Amino acid sequence: MLNTTRFLLTEKEAGVAAADAPTMLHIRQAFPRLVESDIEGTVRRELAPLLARVQPGQRIAVTGSSRGISNFARVIRECVSALKAKSAEPFVFPGMGSHGGATAEGQVRVLEETHGITEQSVGCPIRSSMEVVQVGTTATGFPVYQDRICHEADGVLVVNRVKPHTGFTERVESGLCKMLVIGMGKQAGASKIHQQSLREPMGRMVLDAARIIVESDRPRLLGGLALVENAFKETAVIKGIAMDRFDALVEAESALLVQAYDLLPRLPFDDLDALIVDEMGKNISGSGMDSNVIGKKPGLERPRIGAIYVRGLTEQTHGNATGIGYADLFPRKVFDQVDLNSTYMNAFTAKRPLVGKIPMLMESELQAMQVLLNFRADEAPSSLRLAWIRNTSKLDELWVSSALLDEVRANPRLEILGEPVPITFDAELGLVPLAG
Repeated sequence: MLNTTRFLLTEKEAGVAAADAPTMLHIRQAFPRLVESDIEGTVRRELAPLLARVQPGQRIAVTGSSRGISNFARVIRECVSALKAKSAEPFVFPGMGSHGGATAEGQVRVLEETHGITEQSVGCPIRSSMEVVQVGTTATGFPVYQDRICHEADGVLVVNRVKPHTGFTERVESGLCKMLVIGMGKQAGASKIHQQSLREPMGRMVLDAARIIVESDRPRLLGGLALVENAFKETAVIKGIAMDRFDALVEAESALLVQAYDLLPRLPFDDLDALIVDEMGKNISGSGMDSNVIGKKPGLERPRIGAIYVRGLTEQTHGNATGIGYADLFPRKVFDQVDLNSTYMNAFTAKRPLVGKIPMLMESELQAMQVLLNFRADEAPSSLRLAWIRNTSKLDELWVSSALLDEVRANPRLEILGEPVPITFDAELGLVPLAG
């Protein structure tokens, strides 16, 4: 029977009303803004040594990612063009583990809906399958799998963004090695690697499996093209990396990871009572919200956030609410948009039920604010240390409560953009967007 009960918290139980919501300041953060101005030219330059041995007529597989990577379609299109210039026969295949509901058709759809990558837009076929081939066995006795299509190709060009992972810390995290192991391993490979991480560190398992793949006769790896983004979701670095020696691959990717950490956007406060997030989704982060930003990554102690209210999902996530378990509050009316199959398939594959757990469902945004106000440390409602952001990758501008004013003024990287404005609610008790 469908559960139709509701959370009946009112002003009486909460002890706070709409008028107790804090006033908010619009602020801007200063971040480094390294930008690659010539996407196509840099791709061609970095690819040149990697494609030196490509022969006419060879079938070359190019990885397509499910992540929301800036300029990704432009990069893939240029890779295809460079391969065609060598008279090769390139094709794109989805390297995305279990995403797209772990179906071949779903992964093709993700390529189009996330990046606009179609056969027409990049100028080559797209070949998708969930079939895998075993290429080795890890030190813990588990199989290492590879996509059958890329395994049978004459060469594979690995393209991915390098960034901090949301679940582990290692010499390499989210990048080329992870694409080799989890993206190109499809659902079967991703599931086996995550299963081993129940008893061994995930980063170590990725390195173990990546070494096996690099040192195998197949797939025949041409090399990798690594992308790094700045805090504004702009392409900052494009770097070609050889894959003929595993240690050299790890060293090169590790250097880019250090740079990615330096460019990572962060909240400007280490201690918050509450955080409002307008949207979360797989195009924002593999975990819906970047755990490096909200302090949920294993081993992180900061920032401390008392409660997180997520207002909705991005359109591009197509209902995949992986990471919803990081939220404490979520609107009941938005919960109907959650695709439980996609969400649970990710949680199952990653062996992390937490990321698919359901937060407290709020009947209105006034009710959500009343809950958040109860996470303040001091009696006065005006003491609430609240930040309100669009998402965890868009942090150059945000709103913060007036209780944080002194800390804003003391931080030379922060600029106040206007006078304080009150939080208000519409006729349906929804939050009115702040303007200032």
